[in-house]
Amino acid sequence: MGFISSTKTKMPHYQRNIRFILFIILPILGFLLGWSLSQKNSENIQDNTSIVEEPLVDDTPKVVKKSLFKKTEPKDVDLDVFWETWNTLEANYLRKEDLTTQELIYGATKGLVRSAGDPYTVFMTPKENASFEESMSGEFEGIGAEIAIKDKLLTVVAPLKGSPAEKAGLLAGDIIYKIEDVISNDLSIEEAVLKIRGEKGTKVTLTIIRKEAKKPLDIVIIRDSIQLHSVEWEMKDKTAYISISQFGNNVVKEFQEAVSEALLKSPEGVIVDLRNNGGGLLDASIKILSEFISEKVVVKTKGRKIGDTSDYITDKGGAFLDIPLIVLVNEGSASASEIFAGAVQDYDRGLILGETTFGKGSVQNLISFTDGSSLKVTIAEWLTPLGKSIHKVGITPDVEIVRSVEDIENKVDPVLDRALGLIGTPEMQTIMDEKGIAIAEDTPTEDK
Repeated sequence: MGFISSTKTKMPHYQRNIRFILFIILPILGFLLGWSLSQKNSENIQDNTSIVEEPLVDDTPKVVKKSLFKKTEPKDVDLDVFWETWNTLEANYLRKEDLTTQELIYGATKGLVRSAGDPYTVFMTPKENASFEESMSGEFEGIGAEIAIKDKLLTVVAPLKGSPAEKAGLLAGDIIYKIEDVISNDLSIEEAVLKIRGEKGTKVTLTIIRKEAKKPLDIVIIRDSIQLHSVEWEMKDKTAYISISQFGNNVVKEFQEAVSEALLKSPEGVIVDLRNNGGGLLDASIKILSEFISEKVVVKTKGRKIGDTSDYITDKGGAFLDIPLIVLVNEGSASASEIFAGAVQDYDRGLILGETTFGKGSVQNLISFTDGSSLKVTIAEWLTPLGKSIHKVGITPDVEIVRSVEDIENKVDPVLDRALGLIGTPEMQTIMDEKGIAIAEDTPTEDK
């Protein structure tokens, strides 16, 4: 996967100290099981590992392909419980032929990682990792929906625009209770993805719980080939309306093409629609922000060590630095989308319209192991320019407008209609004056 750098400061190397983490979490049996893996089959990441220089915000982190591994044995850790469990299982389990050493080891590792209690820190088997890398490529077969674990529930972040999931009626915020006949409670995101994915033309039934519905709904989705296109745009009267579905590999190129075309129309305002945009690449979000905010810190990251922080700065100049801006968001706007909206809001660069966003403010790195498995691990949190954490909280829009299920079914969009009615008008200026907003403000304001 390609990564385009738009930062002005160099990211620090996030070196992993696995021993430290394990001493904290090993009292739980899952951790004890996982340590068995580190002794018997997998490898620990040491200080000389080539860790990624620029971690990403979202579920598309860079992959460490070349690492030096070394087997280690933790001190003062009693693994008797693990070996007693292993031997007792082998001696007593009814269907011993179903017990394979490799699957036991992978299961132990999953238990170790899951015990951290972070839904974004996960161990992936070779099969799960291959599926993950396929989704990063921009083309795969499935239903086309971004999912995450929120409040310990498997939740739809956003269906992709034009995807089978969207056409079948899956909505952002839907809780996936069952995949076919399998209850999702104990599934990781990667395990859920493997069950939802499938060949083009096949069906999958999701039982979902929706806020407005009185009982669970069964949604049958026909899988298809998913090709990810990030940017669509059109002129709506004198306003350039730009919809960004995800911050993927090609989004910067697609956005710049849209900008070039839009400038020929001399727009008097810009609406950036980030609704149901589940995120993507940090660098892509910053690059696009550079068109609206020049040479400013638009996001900060903070690791676990004192002083382990970084500031990310937009490029100089931009096509839309002084033009009225409205950004549309909803609960399907996550991660890199929240970085974009958070910077616009902190700098009072424009108005944020819609619903409170998803609330994903953590940074992950993906570390690949030699057998094809991998560990996606949370290494930092990101903050808005004013230093605000939005994790599990989200970003509250300046003007709250809800697009209901009925609106969607009737193809009515009151959020976009409101934005079009506001952009560049005296009413918009009044709202901005009330909030102390000044377009292209030099520094973030503290009075929000």
